[in-house]
Parts: sequence; structure tokens; C-alpha cells
Amino acid sequence: MKNRNVTVILLLVAVCLSNSAAAGEGRDALIEEVLVQIDGRPGGVDIEKLIAVKPGELFSLSKINYSIKQVYKTGLFADVQVLKAGTERIQLTFVLTSQPVSRSVHFIGVDSIPRRRLENRVYSLRQGSPYTKERLEKAREELTRALREEGIFDPDIRGYADRVPQSTQVDVFFDIQSTKTYTVRDIRFSGSILFPPEKLLEKMGTRVGRRYVPSNLTRDIQRVQELYFDEDYRRAEVRLQRQEFDEASSGVVLTLEVIPHERIVVHVTGAKVPLELIKPIWAAEIFEEWGLDEGEAKIIAHLRKKGFLFASVASSIERRENEIHVVHKVNPGRKVGIGNVDFQGMSYFTPERLKSELGIEDNLPFFPRLDGARLFELPLEIEFLYQTQGFPEAEVLLQFEWQGNHVKPFFYIDEGRQEIVARLTFEGADLFPPTELLSRISSMPDGPFYQPTVQQDIEKLLNFYRNQGVRGTDIRAAVEMVEEDRFNVEFQIREGKRVVIQDIVISGHQVTRLSTITRELRINRGDLARHAAIRESKRRLENLGIFSEVRIEEIQLSPESMNLFIRLNEGQRNYLSAGLGLETATAPESVDVWNEDVRLRGTGEVMRGNLFGSAAQLSLVGQLSIRERRVVASWQQPYFFRVPMKTYLSSWWEREERTSFQYERQGISLSGIRAFGGNQDWTLITGLRYARTKLLELEIEENEIDRQFFPYSTTSLEGSVIRDRRDDPFNPTTGYFFSTALEWAYPLFDIESDFLKLFAKYQHYIPIRKDVLFSFTTRLGLGSGRMPIPERFFAGGSNSFRGTRYDQLGPDDPISGKPVGGKALFLVNFELVVPIFPQLQYLNAVLFYDKGNVFARRAEFSIRSLADAVGIGLRYRTPLGPVRLELGWNPGARPGQSKTMVFITIGNIF
Repeated sequence: MKNRNVTVILLLVAVCLSNSAAAGEGRDALIEEVLVQIDGRPGGVDIEKLIAVKPGELFSLSKINYSIKQVYKTGLFADVQVLKAGTERIQLTFVLTSQPVSRSVHFIGVDSIPRRRLENRVYSLRQGSPYTKERLEKAREELTRALREEGIFDPDIRGYADRVPQSTQVDVFFDIQSTKTYTVRDIRFSGSILFPPEKLLEKMGTRVGRRYVPSNLTRDIQRVQELYFDEDYRRAEVRLQRQEFDEASSGVVLTLEVIPHERIVVHVTGAKVPLELIKPIWAAEIFEEWGLDEGEAKIIAHLRKKGFLFASVASSIERRENEIHVVHKVNPGRKVGIGNVDFQGMSYFTPERLKSELGIEDNLPFFPRLDGARLFELPLEIEFLYQTQGFPEAEVLLQFEWQGNHVKPFFYIDEGRQEIVARLTFEGADLFPPTELLSRISSMPDGPFYQPTVQQDIEKLLNFYRNQGVRGTDIRAAVEMVEEDRFNVEFQIREGKRVVIQDIVISGHQVTRLSTITRELRINRGDLARHAAIRESKRRLENLGIFSEVRIEEIQLSPESMNLFIRLNEGQRNYLSAGLGLETATAPESVDVWNEDVRLRGTGEVMRGNLFGSAAQLSLVGQLSIRERRVVASWQQPYFFRVPMKTYLSSWWEREERTSFQYERQGISLSGIRAFGGNQDWTLITGLRYARTKLLELEIEENEIDRQFFPYSTTSLEGSVIRDRRDDPFNPTTGYFFSTALEWAYPLFDIESDFLKLFAKYQHYIPIRKDVLFSFTTRLGLGSGRMPIPERFFAGGSNSFRGTRYDQLGPDDPISGKPVGGKALFLVNFELVVPIFPQLQYLNAVLFYDKGNVFARRAEFSIRSLADAVGIGLRYRTPLGPVRLELGWNPGARPGQSKTMVFITIGNIF
């Protein structure tokens, strides 16, 4: 950047000299022609529009200077030269040199270190970043430091770049031609180490005889320090004091210094309180009185949460040689339950509204929604809520009324005086009427006055002006007290100018078509520069999934016009993924899981993205397991012709083994997915499918539809509506999920199947309290017509009814005993998830109750025929959903069926 600025200054000096010479011949020199060259070729129209100098204008040094700055702002060019020809009639040529961009970064000669680890430590040159020699040298220095951390010392690194033909991109290479490594010859400790050196070495992965890797040693030092922490040396320091390299033997001797400082022992007597609540307070140098107060606050909050509302703590510090003993003597008092809260003394809020604002509700039996710690926090929350409504002196007092082993909390509220906005005006607002501005803010005449709300209103007004295409607006608020508790608020607005988008410059798209980009823009040439539309355009470009970076910059041309410069960095186009897992051939029926036949299962996917520059992608997915084999080829594109709808054209082959049949199917489908609704939280899925299915095995008595080994075809129209309001699709804790799907298989072209199928599902997650979750799921399936067995409803297993094995719920064949499926399904599942140990926040216990059945015909549906299953289980939460171990019991199991079932699965249920 320094060299670039120097170049600009020299060029301006040259232009200045030329202008001075021209001035001697005539002061009214006209610009006859303006040319643009990029890398020796004529420049494009988009770049020419960035240049403010136009033919027919008087020669102006300031306009040339301004044009140079505008060109540099794009970040596309490494150098700009302005050539001047003529005196009275002048020809200007802007000679631009493109700024190369890094397409990829490669490391050669260090196969022992993962490429990703090096990429994360080289910041100056990454995929999509501008390439300069200065950046290359800085990246080489960063790589040198990264290699040293990985145990490669004094590397000889040659960095260079190869230009990609017919583009402005370069491939960057770092060729590491020589390396130096050292072996650990000895590890020594200095200072007051307190423990035997052997105990410290046990914590370390760095050992004598192994290669010295400084990054590993850093982690080892942390482990040794944790050893001292565990022994109550909370302020212990462990650091590398010396590293002595011997070039002749390529060895190194390491010396670690240990400074344990005081041993700080925390004692809590009188109640069971986790010491880990208190110990971290004393990890740093602190004021001892503050440390005692902080410890008391944590202990009391912990005990209140457990129901000891009136606990008290007496604290002190005792010193013994090199030890500090922190003593907390606790008087927990009685453990009490908390009744429903009540409010007294208030008139501004109703109790119902106040509970709603605070997010508290009346308790349910056995599951209180309000714990003691939160109860004592409520007075401050209520006072703050009143302050936002203009009550600066509101005070809240918490008292209790004993009711046996419970207490009923009362909040006595002294609201005090309320401050009101007497008059609200807008000074200097000419572009928009006051009623429009008033509708955009929270403050209002005769409404509450609260100074922070006024400040938030300023930001809301500024956002409104930006979203209306106005730039340069400045807003201040003048507040005046006109009488006691009444204030005049005047928003003093210095309006900017409405700014029009003169042009949109797009760069960085080497593969992507320009039409693919422009269809995502929500702002065009000639539009007002609405900030919300610009932000939405950026979001839509990012959602295409083909750009690793999207930047939109506003380049001001005049107070009333600007250009939008959109800089894109195309991401990787090729993806490869693979996965391996384990499964059992049959669902285990007891806890003796390890005696089951365990086999591998695998998945693989190859994908090519942004095909033909249209943001489309082609993928090939394969799956192999005991029960399933599947290959799917899919074409995905973000539009269906001109309609913004994700479209999938898929062809597949699959073979699946079910409990009572095996089938092979191949087919093709066309599907579209589109979000709709005010918050885009509804999803519509439509599809057209053709499939041909062949039964390979049929272990039930066949009928006129299910003729063994007889292929049948299905042409179907499908439609689904989904609404997902869960807070997390993998580990939901609140919200609901709804979906309904309708499939109509119509007998076109002598196709055998003719049926109609409806399936609906509703899930709801209700937090009973912070760590207790209740949820239920309801599913309903209805079918009619000629439904072959693979199209019927089945249930049973870990994700539907946990009282039977997979597919075993519902009617079965009288001869083979295998399930035959049905045309009606009804299931409801209830779950209660509760914590087990406070220290293991991801581990929970679950109680569940499942009820439902599958019916051969819709007319057979009966509430009395629903089966029941109850059970318990364990859940361990992971980012991909919970790992589940569940034990189900079916009291109505049929003869020959086990009443108990064990399920081990991963992923969110149902």
C-alpha cells in the first residue's frame, strides 16, 4: 500500500507539470478524449464509468485526482498511470494494471504437517486475497514462524506465484526446500517445583528422544500448570526458561521454570457446595475482600437455586506459612418450595403483563418454573423494567409468606413518579413527514420518557434514512424539562442527500455468469441507494453457496450519486466427503449389545459446484449398509426457469431390506423447494416422481397388488408444507415443527399403482424450567387406493414406537408373523428430559411414553386399539444431535414378542 501511494503522488506531480506547461499555451484546454487501458487492452464500460473526467470538459487536475482515487477504491488495480497528450485539445489515457488475486495457496515439502494447519497460520495470503510481492514476503515470514511452532527450524522457503491464463488470478506456491529439526536431549526444571520431576514429565507429551515441537511444548506447559491448579496452587506459573540448541548433535535441552506462588485452599462447611464455583475466583491477584464477597454471592446463589432461600455465609481468610485458607461457613437454613408469585402496590402493570415481561409463569406441580436464584434477581429486573417505562425511582421489595413447607413470594412495588414525553418534534426534517418518522421510533407524545430509549430512537431514524437511500444524515436529540416529570424531546435532523445508484460494478467472477449474479440483486441502476436492499443483495449472493466472500462497497461519485462495487471471490467447486459407521444386523433386545453382529456402513459423496456458471451443482451420493444400498445422482439449481425456487432433478437406484420384504427401485424425480411467509419460516416442497419397484423377497402372503418379483410402476405428484420454529434443529429446547405431505400416485400409461397418501407430523418442545424439557410428537398417516407394500405405513423402533422392533407395530401376516403395514397410522410420543448431574450438563435422563398403532384399513382405526410403551433412557448431547440409549417396555406385547427393547441411536428423535 505504501508503494501504491508513492506511485499516485508521483503521477499527480507529473500531471501537475504537464498542466503547468499547458497553461503557458492556453488556460482553456479542453479534454477531447478519455481512454482506459487495462493490462494493455481496452477497458470495459464499467471501469470507464468510475472516471469522473469526461470529453468536452475543461482540463481539471482535481477531477483526475478524484478519478484515480475512485479506481483505487475498487481494489482491482495494483497501479494507475495517467498519460497526457496534446495542449489545447488533450487526450487522457488511464493505464491500469490489474491487481492479481490469489486463487489457491500450496505448500510443498512439508507433507508431515496438515495443510489446513499451515493455512490457518498464514494470514497475509489466502484464497481470494489480493496478491502483491509485499504480501508474499509477509506470508513467507508467517510461514517461517508457523513451521518453527511445528518443530521445523530455519526453513529455506521459496515463494512464487503462477498466473492463471486469461485471468487476474494467481496460484501461490511456498516451496520449503530445506528444513532443520531437533531432538529433545533433556528436560530440566528450575524453581520450587514441589513435585518429583517424574510426575511433571508424566503430564507431558514432549519426551527425551522425540522431535522437539514448540507447539506441543506449549500444550505440555498448560498440562503441568493444571497439575498445580489441581493441588490448589491457583496462581502457579510454568514457563519455558531456556532452550539450548546443539547444532552438532541436532539436540536441544529444555529448561522449564516453575513458580508455584501461594497455595490457596478453599473450605466450605455447613453445606454441600461445589468448590469449583469458588476456586476460579482466586486464580489471579485480587482484593481479598472482593474475593470473599464474590465467593459468598456464588454460594448463596447456588443454595437458593437448590431451594435454600434463606442461606447465609460467614467468610474469613487464614494464613499458614505459604498457604492461604479461604473459609466459608454456611448456614443453609430450611429447604423450602416456592409458590406462585404475587405483586402488590402497582398500578401501571397488571400482574399478567408483568409476568409476561419477566418471562415467568405460574408453577406446575413437581416442576417449578422459578428457582430461588432467579427469584432474588427479579427485584432488579422489575426496577429496570419500570425505568424503561419512565419510572426512575421505582423500588421493589421482596418478602415471603410461609405456607407450611413452602413460601409465597410477594413483590411490593413502589412505582414512584413517572416521567412523560410532553412534546416530541422533528426539526429539519423535510424529506419525510413527521408522522412517518414518529412511526419508526419507540418514544411518543404522552408516552414514557427514558433517555436510553431516545438514544435508540436516533439509531432507528438513521437506519430509516439509510434505507430510504439518504446518505450523510446527522441526528441529535435535545431534551428539555418543561415542568416536573414532563420533557420536550426534539430530534434535530441535518438531512443528507438522496443518493441514486449510477452504476453497479461487479468483479471477481471468473466462472459465474453475470446473469446469475444480477438476478440476486435487489437494487438496480437508477434506484435509490436503499441500505436494506443492498444488504439483502449481499445476503442473497452469499446464500448461493458459490462465493467464499461477498463484499459490496459504496463509491461516492457526487453528493447525490454513487456506484456500487460488488467484489466476489468464488469458492471451491469440487467437494468430496466420506463417512464410516457401525450397525447391527438386528435391533438388540437386551443390554447384551456387544454380542450382536456388528458391521461397517459407509457413505460417500462427490459434488461439482457452480456448473456452467449458473450456481447449479451436480452430486453423486452412495450409501452402503446391511439393510440399504443406494446411489443418487442429483442436479440442483437455485431457480426453476425464472421462478426463485431451489430445484432438484434426481435419478436414483436403491435396494432396501425391510422386516417382511426386500425391494429394488429405480426412478427419477423433479422437486422444487421455496420458502414463503412473512419471516420465510414456511417451506413449500413440490415434486413429480416416476419410480419402478421390484420386490425381491416377500415374506408375507402375496395378494393381487404384491405379486412377488412382479415390478410395478408409480407416477406421483407430491406436495409438502413445513414450518420449523424450533430454536435448534439438532438439539431443540423450545418451539415447534409442523409438516404435512400429500402424495397422489395416478395410473398414467398403464401404470399399476393408484393411491392417495397423506402424512402429517407435529412436534412441540416446552421448557418446564431451565434444565427440564417436555416434548411431544404426533403423527398421522392416511392412505387409500391400491397401495403396494413398500408404499404402506409402518412403525416400530427407536424413532417411532419404542415398544417393538423396527416395523413390528401393527397388523402382521397370520402365517409368517411378519408385518404387512397398513393404510392408517397414528402415533403420539411424550418425553420428559431431566438433568442427572449438574457437572455433566450434556448428559440427561429421559422418561418417555409412546402410544399408537398401524391399521390395515382406515375403517379399523380405533383409539381402543392403540398400543402403549413406556421407558427410560440416557441422552448425551452432541452438535449433530443426542446419542441415545433407551430401554422400552411394552406391557401389551403379543406372544413371541419381547416386552423389553434396547435402542442405541444417534441423532434427534422422530
